[in-house]
Amino acid sequence: MATPYTWHPGAPCLEGRWPLTPPLLADELFSSWLVRTALRHGCPPRTLTHVVWPHTRVWLQDVDRGFDEHLFRPMSKASGVPVQSLMLSTLRPVIRAIVGDVHTPPRGVWPWVLVLGSRGRFHAGGLQFCPECMRQSEPYYQIQQRLAWHCACETHGLQLVDHCPFCSAVVQPSALSPGKRVSQCHHCGHDLGRTLSRAAVGPALELQQTIDAAKGGLLNYGNHPLSFRDWMTITRMMVSFLRMAALRPSANTRRFCSQMGIDMASMRPEPLGLPFEYLGPEARAGLLANAWVIMLAGPDRFMEMAAQASLSSSCLLIPVTGAPPLLNQMAEVLISHSAKTCTRTAHDPTHTPQQVLRTWVRLQRRMRRHDLT
Repeated sequence: MATPYTWHPGAPCLEGRWPLTPPLLADELFSSWLVRTALRHGCPPRTLTHVVWPHTRVWLQDVDRGFDEHLFRPMSKASGVPVQSLMLSTLRPVIRAIVGDVHTPPRGVWPWVLVLGSRGRFHAGGLQFCPECMRQSEPYYQIQQRLAWHCACETHGLQLVDHCPFCSAVVQPSALSPGKRVSQCHHCGHDLGRTLSRAAVGPALELQQTIDAAKGGLLNYGNHPLSFRDWMTITRMMVSFLRMAALRPSANTRRFCSQMGIDMASMRPEPLGLPFEYLGPEARAGLLANAWVIMLAGPDRFMEMAAQASLSSSCLLIPVTGAPPLLNQMAEVLISHSAKTCTRTAHDPTHTPQQVLRTWVRLQRRMRRHDLT
């Protein structure tokens, strides 16, 4: 029986030059397959890619964002895996489903795609794993483990992890040396399958399963059928609203959240103010669980409760272009306040506790990126 999949079915190796090339597994990330291929042949991943692309340092960028088709041809010829299968293992099909069938993917942070935070060959995050999946005979990383709406493993019901529990280094299989397995930490060598993980957050898992089941199709928001792109845009706006409510709670936002049944205690403020796609699985799970509550309630309930709580129009940051008409309709019930002129105050050199915490978290990210943990 064929292995179930969401984004691609995988592919066998046919008449490739490399004798030990593993097949591309169902839903496997392109970078995961590259690492497994390199380790099978006893060389570092960057050595393997240098053979195929001698003039391109592919690991200095996010290789899972993909390339143009002609750059996949030499890899296909060497490995025997079809070009189309290699392209499907990248994140481009995901971003096309989210932002529309665009010819050129957007620059910068891709919505709903986790950010690696690359500086040279070092990463600050962006890849997750399930400890139970790492214990399989052939562990690998899936496309789902780079998606921001994925915080849990649907097979084992566990929350995903994005760092080594033994040395706190981020997961970066591209830095593995020959002789190691994909399931090992590149920094300390410990088996990631021995990681302890807590149970998945139920509502966040429900949202994850709903999105995966729809994948490019129609989704209902209340009684309104929406395209996949519009539904994901509205959900992303609700996540942004919840982050603002957790970071700067007001009496009105507290009243709205209470009326909607939102658990504000489960949402931890992010001291750095980083985009949602930079956050770890635990922080995202709390936000997604409460976003699911809003999406289940529907737009009519949202507008009713927003009007009663006198929510400000600044709570919903509507995109300048491409906003769904329903989102604009929901924003019309929000109250617009007149701009206030800020008075200039004397400079106080004393740092607030929040500023100190923000600096400390930035330092921790730099340390993880450069393996100084």
